[in-house]
Amino acid sequence: MKLYIYEHCPFSARVRYVAGMLNIPLTVTCIAYDDDKTTNALIGTKQVPLLIKDDGEALAESLDIIQYFIELAQSSETIEISKAVFDWQKNAFLPLQKIGYPRWSNMALPEFETDSARQAWRAKKESDELNFDALLQDTANIASDVESLIKQAKTILQLETNQPVRLIDGAIMFSILRGFFSAPEIKWDNTVKDWMESVSVKTHVSLLK
Repeated sequence: MKLYIYEHCPFSARVRYVAGMLNIPLTVTCIAYDDDKTTNALIGTKQVPLLIKDDGEALAESLDIIQYFIELAQSSETIEISKAVFDWQKNAFLPLQKIGYPRWSNMALPEFETDSARQAWRAKKESDELNFDALLQDTANIASDVESLIKQAKTILQLETNQPVRLIDGAIMFSILRGFFSAPEIKWDNTVKDWMESVSVKTHVSLLK
């Protein structure tokens, strides 16, 4: 099976997390951010993650892909997100954008290898609310908000109890938390950092450093 992704994309990361946890082999292809042709040719729109199954069928919604992986692995897991994780995710997305948007296109990520890809990113993602230069100048305040989210994550995932983390909950939390590594100013709770690093190794999904 072939999975098209952006390396920075949390929805791509949660799909890869599930594949890694369920030991499902994938051929992962990262497309350029300004590539308007590859996925359009397959499904008529620019969208990742995009899974091309062995029979040629395309799946283009992350939860649909995760559901397919669960069925393929004959797992008892579900795609029902716990309320605590759902609420945390809603609160975490804007801080993730504030951390990631001004940084990701300047990192060594394959979707941003060209000037045109980096320019396309800035043209699409920068706004009055998410002004890249202003966000970088406000890093200290944003980092403080993120550090609070990290502490909440430890409680929500019950990382100190050694209880197994539900597949979909872990996928969502991991996919957002990995983006916070983009700002070295953020101070990490060691328990959460250890979990992130161990999961990164297990799933072969790198942290965004």
